[in-house]
Amino acid sequence: MKSASFLQAAALLLLAACSNDTPQTGDEPIGEPTTVTTTGLEGHMIRGPVQPVCISDQPCEEPFAANFHVKRDGASIAEFSSGGDGYFLVFLEPGDYEIVPAAEAPLADPEQQAQPVSVGKTGLTRVEFSFDTGIR
Repeated sequence: MKSASFLQAAALLLLAACSNDTPQTGDEPIGEPTTVTTTGLEGHMIRGPVQPVCISDQPCEEPFAANFHVKRDGASIAEFSSGGDGYFLVFLEPGDYEIVPAAEAPLADPEQQAQPVSVGKTGLTRVEFSFDTGIR
């Protein structure tokens, strides 16, 4: 029995010594390198009118929360949401896009209210989008 245990231990040591694996430190990259996009859009979503008759001293537009699609050449390439204050941030490569409210957005015919926009070559492009509620 002792010789069998000794042979097993010797075999394990031999396999470990022949291994090409170096001890890992946890800092090694996993998989393919990734590119981080640092350009995109930042801004606010506004909808209006929010009442049938606009009265001075009362806002006729308001920020709103909704889901949006980012389209390029007619294809949806990303989605994002605006918060209750209308603020949004979406990272996109530089180029030309359309921002399209999702079908459930509280707007008149939201999918027909696509807004064209261009993302600059550096940093965040700041924009404000205004959409029609259909209230008259």
